[in-house]
Amino acid sequence: MGLSEKTISYIKENCGRSLTGMTVLITGANSGIGFKTAETMVYMGAAVIMACRNREKAENAREQLLADYPGADIRIMMLDLADLDSIDAFAEQMPDVDVFVNNAGLYHRPGQKTRDGFEMVMGTNYLGVYYLCEKVLPKLRECGHDVVLVNTISVVHKIASVDLDRFYEERGDYFRSKLCLARYTEHLVKQCEGTNVHVYMNHPGLSVTPIASHVLGGMYVLAKFVPINSAEKSSLSVAWLLSNPVPDGSVVGPNGLLCGWGYPGINRKSPRASRDIDELVKFSRAEIEKKHPSGGNI
Repeated sequence: MGLSEKTISYIKENCGRSLTGMTVLITGANSGIGFKTAETMVYMGAAVIMACRNREKAENAREQLLADYPGADIRIMMLDLADLDSIDAFAEQMPDVDVFVNNAGLYHRPGQKTRDGFEMVMGTNYLGVYYLCEKVLPKLRECGHDVVLVNTISVVHKIASVDLDRFYEERGDYFRSKLCLARYTEHLVKQCEGTNVHVYMNHPGLSVTPIASHVLGGMYVLAKFVPINSAEKSSLSVAWLLSNPVPDGSVVGPNGLLCGWGYPGINRKSPRASRDIDELVKFSRAEIEKKHPSGGNI
C-alpha cells in the first residue's frame, strides 16, 4: 500500500534528511504506529530492525514492507518486554544502531502478569522498557558515532500520578506507566549528557490505534468527526526529530490543539515528568533485582 501522497509530500518538505547508511531499531514494529514508523524509516533510506515478540506477525509485517520497498534492508529480532530473560537475550545480540525507538506498549490487561510476575501493563510499558534501556545503554555508548534514543510516552502522562506504595494497582496503570517512563527518560537525559547518546521522548497524540480506542472508550466515535491522527501521521515524529535541530531531552509530538493531533513539533514538557525521579529509579532497580537477580548489575 505504501505511504500516502500527503505523507510523502510532508516528508519531502519537512524531513529532508536522507537516512541512507543508518540503522533504525524499532520495538513493536509489526503493527500500528510502530509499523508506520518502520515504513517511514525505510522510505527515507534507513536499514530497519523490527524488534517484536511475535515472529509470525513480524514476518508478515516485513513482507508487507518489502512488497512496497523491494530490496530494503529489513531485519527481525525477537524481543518480549514482558520477559526479562528475553530482554537479556536481545541485549546480548543487539547490533550497532544509529537510532533506537522504544515504541512497543500495551493497554489495560486485568489480572494478567508478566513472565516475571509483574502486573502486565506496568511490567511491560515501564519496567520492561526501563530494564531494556539499562541493558542496551552501555552498548549504545560504545558505538563510534552519535546514537538517538527515543522513548514513546503519551499525552495522558500529564494527568497521571505515581504512588510507589500502589505502583501495581491496575486502575490507571496505562497512564501511570507512561508517567513513569517520562520520568525515567528525564533521568536518562541527565545520564547521557555529554556522551554520544541523545535522548528524547515522543508521543502519538490522539491516534487511530487500538490503544487509543481503549483510552478514549466511547468517546472514540469522535474520531469520525474531529481530526484525530492516523497511525501514519502520528508516526512522523521520529522522521521529524531526525531531520530537524531538536535539543536533547525534548518531547516531540503532534503540535495541534492540546498536542492531540497534527504534524510533529517540540511540545512543552509536563512538570509531572520532573518530579520524584531518583525515588522512581531506585524503586525500579530494586523491583527488577528482586524478580531477576541474574540480570546483573544495572
